Amino acid sequence: MSGRLTRVATSGPRGTVRDRYLVHGTIAPRFVAAHAVIADDAMPFTPADAREAKAFAAMIADGSIRGVGQGRFWFDMHAYETAAAARRAKRVPVLLMVALLVAAVAVAFYRI
Repeated sequence: MSGRLTRVATSGPRGTVRDRYLVHGTIAPRFVAAHAVIADDAMPFTPADAREAKAFAAMIADGSIRGVGQGRFWFDMHAYETAAAARRAKRVPVLLMVALLVAAVAVAFYRI
């Protein structure tokens, strides 16, 4: 990755331009929209409420948001993707257990 986002036009109802990378939530899209994706382009950010402050702290903890000092932060896409992959990996065993439980219940009721 070159360290900069490339812009790709999409056909949207308002003729919007989306960045190549899809990010979720309320915080990450603001950093992407401001092109604060490298340390040189860090932007000032202050969470608006307690919920956003909790999400922001979690993003700092997993490395998705990095600080450069004086209240300026930037969004690390590689760390964001790594954290998202880790969250998905944690869900797989739970989903398998739920699927097996549903199958077992269906078989038990089918035999009655």
